[in-house]
Amino acid sequence: MNRHEKNGGCIQDAEVVAEEPKEYANLTYDSGFKIVLGTKGKSEGLLMALLNRLLPEAGIVDLWYLPPEHFGDSEEDGKSVFDVYCEDRSGTRYLIEMQMWTQHYFHKRAVYYAARSVMDQAREERKYQKKKLQRRWDYNFAPVYVICFLNFPTEIVGSTGADAERHTAHYVFRSIESGRQLGDNVNLVFIDLYRFRKDYDECIDMKEKWIFSLKNMHLLKEQPAGIEGTELEELYQEAYMARWAPDKIDKYRKLMTREDEILNSMREQREDAYREGLEQGLEQGLEQ
Repeated sequence: MNRHEKNGGCIQDAEVVAEEPKEYANLTYDSGFKIVLGTKGKSEGLLMALLNRLLPEAGIVDLWYLPPEHFGDSEEDGKSVFDVYCEDRSGTRYLIEMQMWTQHYFHKRAVYYAARSVMDQAREERKYQKKKLQRRWDYNFAPVYVICFLNFPTEIVGSTGADAERHTAHYVFRSIESGRQLGDNVNLVFIDLYRFRKDYDECIDMKEKWIFSLKNMHLLKEQPAGIEGTELEELYQEAYMARWAPDKIDKYRKLMTREDEILNSMREQREDAYREGLEQGLEQGLEQ
């Protein structure tokens, strides 16, 4: 059952994310997220507000975007394209991913992306320190945060007991024996959109209201009541497609269509594999 209310809108079925947006862009797709929160010269303040809600310890006061494409050291390493990649005044890097469909070993992909970000810094620092300081790089890279919004069933955030109620998880390097953290250099942050089932009026703080909005805003006909004067008012204004220029809407719909085609292809492959498995099972049963 899907429930859409004036001041709420809880998704009961994950497949509803593919519905045609009513008034607001679908931010659970890469295309919508990038356009609303990843546009250089336009979205920095809004993205900074989101990051400060998710990571209050970071205390971000300034933010700028970095190129999203990253190449390996060899041809075999290939190319990685991040959804949104940015840096704050202290040099800390933030890599944000919106993942809509299931992927095996996604947590390992997050580790890989963190490593790519560290290698970016290594290349930059090696060149700078060799040229300006006449010395080798000492491996002192700035902290990296890989922030992943997950909209598929997963146990990365929580699975059983009280842990099952969590909708965010923050992983770091930590001692098994003492629990002492080994610096703040690599951070993996996961936000579970799939299991976040609160309506807007049930959200207890601005962080939860952000999560609700990222997941559900494309299902709403108007913005929730009471957000006037808050950072969320800007979010809903930026995602309100009636205000977009025609070329922006055209770009958004083309990107959405491409993502839908990829998703449909993945679904068909899974269904075909499932049917083949059933047929093989039936054949083996008949032979016995």
